[in-house]
Amino acid sequence: MLRPAVLLPFLICCGDDRRDVVDAPPAPPPPGLALLDFDLAIDVTPDGRTAVFEKLTAEAAFVHLYDTVTGESAIAASVGDPSRNVATGVSATKRISALHGEPVQAGVWSADTDWVDLGSPHAAGCGAEEVSGAFDISADGRVVVGLAWKGCTPDAFRWTDGTFTTLEVLGTGAEGSPNPPANRATVVSDDGRVAAGFAQLGPIDRSAAVWDAQGRGTLLDPTNLDAPSEVLAIDGTGTVAAGIVGFDAFVWSAATGMVPIPRLDIALPSDPMFPNAITADGRVVFGGIGSEFFSIPIAFAWSSAHGTRALADVAAAGGVTVPEGVLLTTVLAASADGTLLIGKALDAMGASKAYALRLAAPSE
Repeated sequence: MLRPAVLLPFLICCGDDRRDVVDAPPAPPPPGLALLDFDLAIDVTPDGRTAVFEKLTAEAAFVHLYDTVTGESAIAASVGDPSRNVATGVSATKRISALHGEPVQAGVWSADTDWVDLGSPHAAGCGAEEVSGAFDISADGRVVVGLAWKGCTPDAFRWTDGTFTTLEVLGTGAEGSPNPPANRATVVSDDGRVAAGFAQLGPIDRSAAVWDAQGRGTLLDPTNLDAPSEVLAIDGTGTVAAGIVGFDAFVWSAATGMVPIPRLDIALPSDPMFPNAITADGRVVFGGIGSEFFSIPIAFAWSSAHGTRALADVAAAGGVTVPEGVLLTTVLAASADGTLLIGKALDAMGASKAYALRLAAPSE
């Protein structure tokens, strides 16, 4: 049973009438925004204490662990070739999932083991260069999901404590092609039970999909052959998911199906919406609207209570003023309660930065 935190010093009376004071837990850090010199924002632990960022050099991508309370960061490891390798997720235990090494395969890093490459459930990958890739990790670090190359077609997998499970192959291959449909598990719920991502559906290279704890899969929109879609975020139990279909964003549950997330008024219909993160209870979705190749994206938050809001407005309501000239362009990960967000921004000089944003209260 969870016990409430002690907010005031607790006095223990001793036999000799001494009183030993047990200190109260430290106050939570104040709200604030930190602009950071990292190239990629990867993920944040469920409690929001540790964020994972990357710095890129010509030779390698380096994973940094950033303490969101103290502002200190340290290099954890090199992932490998920055053009082919990238970290993808972090657990509460600071285990990191990645596309790692050469040949590229699903890898898991921890301070105790360094990199452990998971290999593949299949005898042969796609040539000598592509074996598998880990795209997300559960909160306890025991479950990893991603894709494994079966020849040159990827299957979705779940890996649990050393054992691969190939998830049900969904969709249909391209007309006239002998290859089966491509599948990928992009995200996993914090409890490790539900995976989600996409499957090829005939002429559509990706169609949003969810796999349950037994590996059985469901296409969320099996009749849509006009617009690609993919699940990009999933809540703590796999009950609520969010993703992109065409240029639009959606939130999904088994009860409601795919429900559109409205755009900001200043966004164009052709601006893609990327709902990249979601709170553990599924009530708030975060992401970015727009493509940096064609416009300046805008970070957003959505909830059923408040609709779609610019993240700068959410920050102001949460006790943080974004400095003049700084633009928050996307959210890439969120803590379980939505009070700690990481993503990309532009500073007042237009330079690309990563950021860590702490709010005073959950964003709903």
